Amino acid sequence: MGASCIACSRYGQRALLSRLCCSWPEPCNVLIIGSSVACGWSAGGRQGWAQMLDEALGPQTRVVNEAIPGSDTRIAATALAAALLRWKPKAVVIALSAGNEGLPVTTGEAAAEACAETFLGGLEALVAAAERAGAAVVLGSVYPHGAYKAVHYGAITRVAETMRGWGRPVFDFLTPLDDGAGRWPEALQADPAHPNSEGHRRMFEATRPHWEALRRAAAKGEPNSKRPSKEFIARRRAAPIEYVHLSPYLEALEAVVFALRNKISPYLPPVRRAAPI
Repeated sequence: MGASCIACSRYGQRALLSRLCCSWPEPCNVLIIGSSVACGWSAGGRQGWAQMLDEALGPQTRVVNEAIPGSDTRIAATALAAALLRWKPKAVVIALSAGNEGLPVTTGEAAAEACAETFLGGLEALVAAAERAGAAVVLGSVYPHGAYKAVHYGAITRVAETMRGWGRPVFDFLTPLDDGAGRWPEALQADPAHPNSEGHRRMFEATRPHWEALRRAAAKGEPNSKRPSKEFIARRRAAPIEYVHLSPYLEALEAVVFALRNKISPYLPPVRRAAPI
C-alpha cells in the first residue's frame, strides 16, 4: 500500500477512543468511516473495496480506515468524532449499511420507513460533523443484504435516491450489486451481510467515477464546492436539537481526560467512567 495507511479497528468504540489517547499522529488525507464491509470482511486477504481504493488513490494520498464492524450511525458518530480529533482528515468517506441500523428485522412498511428515516438522520449528522471540521465528504450508498424483502427494498431505494440529492459525491454501491430485489446475487454473496471478493471488486469499481474529486479534496482540504440540495438544508433545519448530536464529542473528550489521567498517574487507583444516569 506504499505510504498509505489502513488502521481498521476490531474492538469497537472503546478501543477506538483508547487509540485516540495513545498518540497524536500526522494528519491524513482521507478518512473512511464504515462497518465490516468497509473493513474488507469476506474479501480475500481482507482486500475489500476500501483497501482497493487506498491503493488506487496512490501513495501521495494517505488513507486511514477507521471502519468498525457492526457500526450503525450512532456508533459511527462516536468513531467519527474521535477520528476527526486524531487524524484531522481533509476528506471523509462515510459508507454504512442500513442492515446494521436494523432494517432487515423490521416488519411492515411503516417500520421499514421509520428505520430508513433514522438511518438518513444519522447520516445527515455525520455529514454535518465532518464538514464542521473542515473536511469534504463523499458518501457510500446503501447496498444489498441477503435478508431484505420487498418492503426493505423499497426503503433502501428511497434512501439511495435521497442521498443522491444531497449535493455530495456518492459511490453507488446498490446498482451494480442489486439482484433486482435488494439482495446480493448468489455469485457476489459471502453471507447475507457481506459481499465476497468479486462483490468487493464491483463496489470498488463503483468508486471510480469519483477518484479525481476525492484526490482534489484530499489535496486541497476544501469542503465540497457544490451547494447542498434544498431538501438536505430543509431536513437539517427541521431536525430537532438533541443531546445525541453532541454526545460523540463529549464522549471522546471524556475518554481523553480519563485515559490521560490513568496514563500519567500509574500508581494511583484507576478512574472509571461513571455509568450513564
